[in-house]
Amino acid sequence: MQLSLRSWKPGQLLASWGVYWAGLIGVGLGPAIAAGFGATRLPEGHGSIEASVSNGTLSYAVIEDGVKTFTTTLQLSTAVLWVVGPPLLLWTAWLLLRRRRDVPQRDAGGVRSHADALGPGTGPAEEWVVNRGDRVQADRKRSPTPNP
Repeated sequence: MQLSLRSWKPGQLLASWGVYWAGLIGVGLGPAIAAGFGATRLPEGHGSIEASVSNGTLSYAVIEDGVKTFTTTLQLSTAVLWVVGPPLLLWTAWLLLRRRRDVPQRDAGGVRSHADALGPGTGPAEEWVVNRGDRVQADRKRSPTPNP
């Protein structure tokens, strides 16, 4: 697998997003997950987890035996930018840098030339050609409707 962004296929781009999100969960949420796991392993009533969203702020706290052992806050907009921003920038760079197969050439005036876009092709099959002298009989009766 080449690491040049220019030669990536869509599947490689999606895989890079998955690797990024997995790393983001590991680095960003790893300590919070570890603290919460430790609090859930304590005897009944000795540990609790609080999570809330208020005024655009995410808050998370782990309490063990009445003492806050882990606490963190994060603005919702910052979290959205961390989740969406880098994959969106990578996708934009990929679109701008990827190889294009059939890009129409521009002439001297800057106008796209589509002269070679389609070959001459072949005509329709003989049985498909409609003769103007042929008449098709149409049904002249009224169509029945469900509600007369």
